[in-house]
Amino acid sequence: MAVAHRRPPVASDRRLRPNREGVSDYGPRERWQHSGRALERTEREGILAARATEEHVLDVLGLLGILSSRQRGAALALKQDFQQASLSEHVTSGYNPVRVDQSPTPGTRDRTDAEEAAYSRWRAAAKSLGARHSGVVLATVCYDQSPCPAQIALLREGLERLARWYRMA
Repeated sequence: MAVAHRRPPVASDRRLRPNREGVSDYGPRERWQHSGRALERTEREGILAARATEEHVLDVLGLLGILSSRQRGAALALKQDFQQASLSEHVTSGYNPVRVDQSPTPGTRDRTDAEEAAYSRWRAAAKSLGARHSGVVLATVCYDQSPCPAQIALLREGLERLARWYRMA
């Protein structure tokens, strides 16, 4: 029995469909729900790759022109020290007002030398901010919280202090 000529299947997922430039890989749909993307050319002719433009609130503030590249660089240096020191919200703050060590052997978690060095840099940088700027800078940079419009000036001043502390050009 002869089968009539069937048209080739069309990908239902638009990521797999070729566009004007060729084939593009946009990644999973969930990745782009809360951030923007820019398409960049790859080494292969006609292939584009998506790059996230807004992975952190600092990216958004930089794209809006609120932060200069120097301020953003200082913020990213502080964020890098924060992450390299293995700090996180559950380490530096908690939801429960009672302080309880939940580990089976309390106080045995020692930092590595690299974590200790990063922690020392982070702590000195946070101390250099002073009481006026530290709240908004740490909330924005370390905990990814968007500052309210009234805090933008304090954030910029604090990031300039950080840039001087990190000796950025």
